[in-house]
Amino acid sequence: MKFKDVINRVRTRVEKTREDLLRQKNQARDVFLNLAESFGDEWVDRAFQKARERLAPSIEQLPVDFQLRQSSFVRRTYEKLFPVSHVFKVGFRYNREFLEDYMPVSNDAYIGRGSYKFVYRLPWSVVVKVSRHVWPSDPLFGSLYKNVVKNQKDFLSAEELALQEFYLSKVRPYKRDSIRHKFNRLGLEKYHYMKVREALPDFVVPTKYFMGMRYRDRHFSSGFYETLTPMDTQIMLVGKHLKEFARAGKFENQNFITRAFMPRYRFEFDWARFGSVKKGVLIKIKEDFKRLVEYTRRLAVEEKLILDIHSENIIITLPEFQLKIFDFHLFDEHLYADAYTGGNSEKDLIEVIEKFVDSLNLHD
Repeated sequence: MKFKDVINRVRTRVEKTREDLLRQKNQARDVFLNLAESFGDEWVDRAFQKARERLAPSIEQLPVDFQLRQSSFVRRTYEKLFPVSHVFKVGFRYNREFLEDYMPVSNDAYIGRGSYKFVYRLPWSVVVKVSRHVWPSDPLFGSLYKNVVKNQKDFLSAEELALQEFYLSKVRPYKRDSIRHKFNRLGLEKYHYMKVREALPDFVVPTKYFMGMRYRDRHFSSGFYETLTPMDTQIMLVGKHLKEFARAGKFENQNFITRAFMPRYRFEFDWARFGSVKKGVLIKIKEDFKRLVEYTRRLAVEEKLILDIHSENIIITLPEFQLKIFDFHLFDEHLYADAYTGGNSEKDLIEVIEKFVDSLNLHD
């Protein structure tokens, strides 16, 4: 084969790859826009309005084993000394930022943290989740984030874009990248949510994403520390989280340093903690988990994306026995494997789910 022919073949392959990537990007944008129209604010607002009419359950009423990942002693002390007093949704009205939807946060409202957010209970049956600071180098900001950066108008509302421009005009040049990053991250959160909801609409807990303003008490002086950051609110559900069925946890084989900072366990499951449950209900639960596993596999195989979700973010509601998921993210396969699992990717989640399903003792 002549060298010229080799060059032409390589050039053709590169052009085809470029066209495929462009087509995938356009498909992702179209899916997002269609979903945003189908599952608009009206439906979510109705669900949240009902939640606002219910008082939040007390800590004693929450599942006894439920516990978010605990923050360090330093963080818990900081939350005590400088508690969050309240948060607002930031809109754009009258050609300037406009604070709306006041959400009071009591001194004992801090629940804990997730991988990327701090969680606070509100007086009604809703929690507010405040984004933690994350460096742009974090694996979270992979190919999907790049889609948001290049096409902000597809992932942010006109009001959010106007709010971003207002803030950019008010800050010094060296702070503008930080402002853009916050709005891009808001778009990314919405993108992840809508993408998973497209595939599993009955599993995803209703969530509202917005740019928010957090106020912390100064403690040693009057006034508040004010922070602009992406937030979301989520309806509180009564049920059992998947990890509540875990028993006989054992450490995985890890070196001393890894175990000290990122311990990993092997769990067995005891489904009997449901209490007395009809077999038909267990079969429905099994089928729901099967759909979640199939979607997780399809993402990994077809799109090279990892559904990052943990056992505490999978809940079976009571008394309905419906599977619900929340606080998930999507990572590029190569970035997630390097940073989090050492190469296990989606297999960890699938293995945990399959162990739980096996504990149901149902046979096809």
